Amino acid sequence: MNRLAKQAIRRTLPTPLFYILYRRAARRLGDASRARHELFRQLIDESTGLSCLQIGVRDAKLAPHWVSVDLYDESDLIDFHCDIHDLQFADESYDVVVCNAVLEHVETPERAISELGRVLRPGGRIWVEVPFNQPYHAAPSDFWRVSPSGLRIWMRDFEETAVGFFTIYGCPIDTGVFYFGRKPKRSARGDSTLRR
Repeated sequence: MNRLAKQAIRRTLPTPLFYILYRRAARRLGDASRARHELFRQLIDESTGLSCLQIGVRDAKLAPHWVSVDLYDESDLIDFHCDIHDLQFADESYDVVVCNAVLEHVETPERAISELGRVLRPGGRIWVEVPFNQPYHAAPSDFWRVSPSGLRIWMRDFEETAVGFFTIYGCPIDTGVFYFGRKPKRSARGDSTLRR
């Protein structure tokens, strides 16, 4: 390899300062990786006997009784192929809804979240995860990155249990954000306080 090629490669590699800055930013956000893991494991463990919806499946369903939805995944793991903006389920069909690594791929995430709220029963639990700092990954498109504060805005119609920033594999450069909450129970008039 010639000297110019070596210099070009050296200029594109992150410097130690780059890693230091990302590590400091991750510390300021507070790595909730351990809490995230425990909360999610507890949510799955407590889902037995409940009606549960999983939006997007990577390698496996969360449990056999979960109903899985994905618009593009043609694997046998998917029960229904429909758009997250227009789920083909009745209002208030599910006790638990989980949506991991999907909202960055939809054009209108707040509309998709509203649809998740529509199919969730009052008092039902919702879990959402999105990238914060991750490489672009079009499948078929990649639109959004969101901070913990931004995710709170998207999820403002739910009652927050926990929100946090987490590192993936302990690396401050590959990170995500999670939200765990509940759909508000009905008001005295009988209507849900969730916006449509």
